[in-house]
Amino acid sequence: MTGCDLSRRTHQVGPSRQSMAVETMDVDPEEQLSFLRTCCLDTLKEQLASFDLNAQLPTQFLDTLNEKDKTICYRATLLCHMVCKQVPREMQLRTVLADVNGKDCLVSAGTGSGKTLPIALKILLDDPTRNRISLTVSPLKRLQTTQENDFNTRYRIPTVVINEDTPRDDAWWTVSYALSTRSLTIAVS
Repeated sequence: MTGCDLSRRTHQVGPSRQSMAVETMDVDPEEQLSFLRTCCLDTLKEQLASFDLNAQLPTQFLDTLNEKDKTICYRATLLCHMVCKQVPREMQLRTVLADVNGKDCLVSAGTGSGKTLPIALKILLDDPTRNRISLTVSPLKRLQTTQENDFNTRYRIPTVVINEDTPRDDAWWTVSYALSTRSLTIAVS
């Protein structure tokens, strides 16, 4: 039995939970996310090793971090691997850390460089019971549509787009609210 002390609460991770395969389809995805959001650094390291992800990590960057930030990066890495079978790059982990730690962050990178992934990872790291909503501002309808599709299907984050094409009737807003939307992408003209 391994104990994980997070936020002054002790979580016991027994052998069956400790060896939980993040990729298994027989485990509820929400249970997997909950497990990754709360397990301790040692368990995260074991999970990274079990999926052979250590060689793909930006170790020089991670070695400079304190335990809290390293735990956040390892969680983000495992979440990323779970939902999209990839490992985040240093820029993406730096962005997630800045957001989690309440710091402003500006990412200037080319099209297709992975700027959307840190947004999704931060939402997935958040405790859904806190009912937070992420707001993404985008000037391009095509990008809005792509992000909405990625968030809803790839990352399993309920997302809606709000722009001049958004229905104005109450029924649309009622359904969108009932879906427990966690992410909004809005247009800027």
